[in-house]
Amino acid sequence: MSRAIGSRYTVESSPQISGYHDAVKDVIASDEVLKLKDFTHHHCMTRFQHCLNVSYYSYLTCRRLGLNAEQAARAGLLHDLYEDCPKCTRKHLVDHPEKALENALESFKLTKVEQDIIVKHMWPIRKGLPKYPESVVVMLTDKYIALIEFCIYLKQSARSLRAKRAASRA
Repeated sequence: MSRAIGSRYTVESSPQISGYHDAVKDVIASDEVLKLKDFTHHHCMTRFQHCLNVSYYSYLTCRRLGLNAEQAARAGLLHDLYEDCPKCTRKHLVDHPEKALENALESFKLTKVEQDIIVKHMWPIRKGLPKYPESVVVMLTDKYIALIEFCIYLKQSARSLRAKRAASRA
């Protein structure tokens, strides 16, 4: 069962968000997306979890704004669909949206909106303004989720450091 950070609901079985699962069920169950569980992302979780977080909260935001929530949810799951990068460099930050889009197109039929979402999610680091409002929502949600994930990492690191200090005193 999958659950976005901060959500009370599991993606697969919650009637409260059944529209979300209906929009992403083919993507979330695909081998390509499930492989993302093998890669660490933002130091503290898997790339799958990161993509699920971005997808879920983009869906909720777009639904509330009257935008195409289904396309935002699907593209949110696919926005970081690439093989592991051993070192996060500026080149990787700029290039990975194209690689993610290329990988997504190999397995899924994507709309122009979904393609724009994937390729523009790293704006302003990557040139090219998002063309659709859904692209802006996913881009901002990705940055917000990355900040939350980094704060989780800092909290885990501080907790680990306190435990090591306590163990060395004992």
